[in-house]
Amino acid sequence: MKQVRFVPNDLCGLQVREDENGQQSRVVEGRAIVFGQRSVNLTPWSSTRVVYEVLEPGCLTQELLNRSDVVYNLNHNSNVLNVMGRYRNTDKDTLKLELRADGVYNRCELPKTNAANDTLELIKRGDISGQSFAFEDDYEDTENGVSYERTNETIDGKEVWLRHVKRITGLYDVAIVTHPAYKQTSVGMREQSEAIDKAIDEQIKRECGDDEAKKKAEEEAKAEEERKAKEEQEAREKAEREARQREIDFEQQERERRMMQLRARRKRTEQEIESLSY
Repeated sequence: MKQVRFVPNDLCGLQVREDENGQQSRVVEGRAIVFGQRSVNLTPWSSTRVVYEVLEPGCLTQELLNRSDVVYNLNHNSNVLNVMGRYRNTDKDTLKLELRADGVYNRCELPKTNAANDTLELIKRGDISGQSFAFEDDYEDTENGVSYERTNETIDGKEVWLRHVKRITGLYDVAIVTHPAYKQTSVGMREQSEAIDKAIDEQIKRECGDDEAKKKAEEEAKAEEERKAKEEQEAREKAEREARQREIDFEQQERERRMMQLRARRKRTEQEIESLSY
């Protein structure tokens, strides 16, 4: 599954490099991939978990980098006008990628195109928020590919988990971005968020057997019982209020009927008295 991760400016250090005369050139450089650092929350839609990703040192090998075809573009758009450079491990590469202990560093002399000119100006002004990269990991290998770790931390009552990426199987592009990936592809990121939650649930079942699943089912059943009990209580209280209101209405009607009878009797009495006076 192809995934996108954002590296903010304070981590990627994207900048326009100065030439030997101290003047700004057309060369931009930074760190496209960062090892050993927590990412942003990968599951912002989850109501129970916060999941950070850590790319472990060694997750991307030089051998993989050597056989990769990586496009350097704008906002992951490989339209010809948005291509800034390309790495294919040849002498003609316009994008240079270097694997180091703390990540993958990139260097590219931007072409003399309108898009590149605008991009250089935006980087100089500080309007670019960082870089991003698209990759694929070996998520099906839960031992050597990707694993999940539950920490002792909580944020707003949510459990904090770490997603450890131990093996990257594909690197597709590196992008200069104006917004984090979540703002660009919210639908795709939500699907990935749900996939991560599902993977964590499956790992819990593997590690804890059925106990965790049983506990969760019991909690859900208890919550359902409490909900039904609350609804029944509310229904009883409503019925009691309606019955009481009917009694009040009946009593009021009886009082009105009695008053009408008394008025009629008084009128008859007055008529009788009046007839006797003559």
